[in-house]
Amino acid sequence: MYNLATAAAAAGINRSTVLRAIKGGRLSAQRDETGSWCIDPAEFHRVFPPLATPATNAQQAEQRDATDLLVAELRKVIEDLRADRDRCRSDSDRWQAQSDHWRTAFENTQRLLPPPQQHGATTAATEATKPAPLKLVRRRVRWWGWKRAG
Repeated sequence: MYNLATAAAAAGINRSTVLRAIKGGRLSAQRDETGSWCIDPAEFHRVFPPLATPATNAQQAEQRDATDLLVAELRKVIEDLRADRDRCRSDSDRWQAQSDHWRTAFENTQRLLPPPQQHGATTAATEATKPAPLKLVRRRVRWWGWKRAG
């Protein structure tokens, strides 16, 4: 059982706050034979959360081990990400070199082709390969010709 002082210390609050909670009906407590307040710890911590206790050496060591494991895992992830980055860079360099190769090959092919001719410029070879123009034969059709069909 808590008295006012131990209850206040357990929650990290002032004794007057505990007494106001008892008088206000938020917290139930009884008086003992000497007239001091007796407060059930479960009832007290229902209203006021317990003060965080400092971690023991075993808890601190456990937290340190968990932190070390997390740091090791994160370092592994960073290492994997760096390897992926380096692989992407080497792939990019390889694709760039291949692109340069094909561009050079295309430019060399363009140099082998004859230059494009201007519109309207003709040569003897193109004159010989031209087809003869078609003669259009126009037939006279009257607009009422559809009436006469038949």
